[in-house]
Amino acid sequence: MRSLAAATVIVAMWVSPTFATQLSSMFASHSHDFGTVARAAKTEHRFYFDNPFNQTLHVQSVRTSCGCTTPIVETHEVPAKGRGSILAKFNTGTHTGQRAATLTVTFTKPVYGEVQLHVKGYIRTDVVFNPGEASFGTVEQGQSKSIDVALEYAGRPDWQIKGINASEGFLTATATEVSRASGRVRYNLSIQLSENAPSGPLQSEIIVLTNDRNLTRVPLRVVANVAAGLSASPSSIALGDVLPDESMKQLVILKGNREFLVKNISSDVFDIESSLGDEPKSMQPLQLVLKPKSADFGKEIKGTIRFETDLADKPEIEVVAVYRLKAPAADESVGK
Repeated sequence: MRSLAAATVIVAMWVSPTFATQLSSMFASHSHDFGTVARAAKTEHRFYFDNPFNQTLHVQSVRTSCGCTTPIVETHEVPAKGRGSILAKFNTGTHTGQRAATLTVTFTKPVYGEVQLHVKGYIRTDVVFNPGEASFGTVEQGQSKSIDVALEYAGRPDWQIKGINASEGFLTATATEVSRASGRVRYNLSIQLSENAPSGPLQSEIIVLTNDRNLTRVPLRVVANVAAGLSASPSSIALGDVLPDESMKQLVILKGNREFLVKNISSDVFDIESSLGDEPKSMQPLQLVLKPKSADFGKEIKGTIRFETDLADKPEIEVVAVYRLKAPAADESVGK
């Protein structure tokens, strides 16, 4: 009999064992242990799966065996070779103690089958975070930000925080005791996101270390959206087959978190012509005329187009460019 850590696949009699195995193997993992978590802490886990079929995969539903966990189908239609996910939310605000749930995911296309996933964890009533997660909201890349989260404990009069570990180098945190009376302890956690945080959505955690041997590690979820100081649209350009003397027009739009000027445009694979504006703007549309530098006919040429600006925190950005140099026809001449 398989253990709870293994996936259980329930399939209709007409589904071949091969399909059943494929449904099971789609998931990178089939179980997750949240460990010991504080009451009201926002606690989530995503189960990712990859569609191995050459057809769209349809997820009909997901059900749970316990109200301690709310499952959500985040991707109902997954294209061929695409990726989907099931989100499991551990309901720490309404349940306490040791909890476990089986999540049954039902697929209907291109084959019918059910895959079971498993989650568990222990929700402590004596530790509460307020708010339940450390959310920085949107932060401009290159900027630092600090937020506070309260930790409240009720129990041992000698309970203490011994330290805090962060899983990312751009996260730091400190704990300051605010009050202690009648077995109730309150700490203020000051959490800092440094200017070195990469752009994009951030999901991480900090671990509060305590002197309680039954609760040595208490995780706190950390989320942020770090907005790029400078972005380009499109971020990559595929031009297909190009003649040696062909001039191609390409619009690139640069966006910054403040007004800026474009100082120079260069490339290792193109000669570029463009007009650079003299008015600072937070959005700079640039019409480029590109001429290939390479003479390697029939080969895929990959390089970059580099934009230099007067922004202090992120002055440069690159756009990837790919093309294939096409040899001119016999009755054509280069430079015609």
